[in-house]
Amino acid sequence: MKALTISNLSYSYQADQIVIDDISLDISKGKYVSLLGHNGSGKSTLAKLIVGLLPNYKGKIMIGDLELNEKNISKIRDKIAIVFQNPDNQFIGITVEDDIAFSLENRNIPREKMIDLVHEYAKKVGMSEFLSKEPAYLSGGQKQRVAIADALVINPEILILDEATSMLDPRGKKDILNLVKKMREENPDLTVISITHDVDEAFLSDEVVLLEKGKVVAQGRPTDLFGNEKIIEKYNLAIPFEIAIRNVLKEYKIETNESDTLEDLGEKICQLR
Repeated sequence: MKALTISNLSYSYQADQIVIDDISLDISKGKYVSLLGHNGSGKSTLAKLIVGLLPNYKGKIMIGDLELNEKNISKIRDKIAIVFQNPDNQFIGITVEDDIAFSLENRNIPREKMIDLVHEYAKKVGMSEFLSKEPAYLSGGQKQRVAIADALVINPEILILDEATSMLDPRGKKDILNLVKKMREENPDLTVISITHDVDEAFLSDEVVLLEKGKVVAQGRPTDLFGNEKIIEKYNLAIPFEIAIRNVLKEYKIETNESDTLEDLGEKICQLR
């Protein structure tokens, strides 16, 4: 079943400035897909189009079996949640508890159930002890955890991460990516769309869609896309750390398997000493 179907989508901020150029794309339910590209490739604009923030586009966007239009927009926004690069722009509540509860209040959830849900999702993201804290005084990683709780508490079918880890240090980034992995394990039907320019982050996904100047220029499994030297060179992509290790091992004629983890590859690197 398709979580998202995009057909011949085009969008311009100005008449002579095409930002999204005739994109067609299918994303299956339960998949983790990275939309990868350099600055200006159209990634964030595409995310805004998917959640209905930008009108007057050409083409069609389907969320499940619902077409994105004025008639269905409220139903569709119940199905999609988005976490932006800077969570400060999303916070509304005075405390973490208030902020997680905000989207539930808009859906007329009974108070007792709402309290239970707030505590449940604060626990899921490891923020239970911070419920009474003001979001402004949290670390960057903690803020993103709250933003993810804000998104997941409405039980969306699609979670969009729009450069959600780009402002975090390596430890904070790792924590958020592990959290997303945990959320997907708990809910296999959750579709995750990650907007990123980080190749190591994209390498963790099920599928990578590469954007360049508003067009889809490559699409496939991370191992296939990042293993294609022509694509790497043509679009000036960095090589993910894991692929770099595999390439070194290949030069020394040490065999690797697709199922090898980073730890497995590290042990094989040790053979070179």
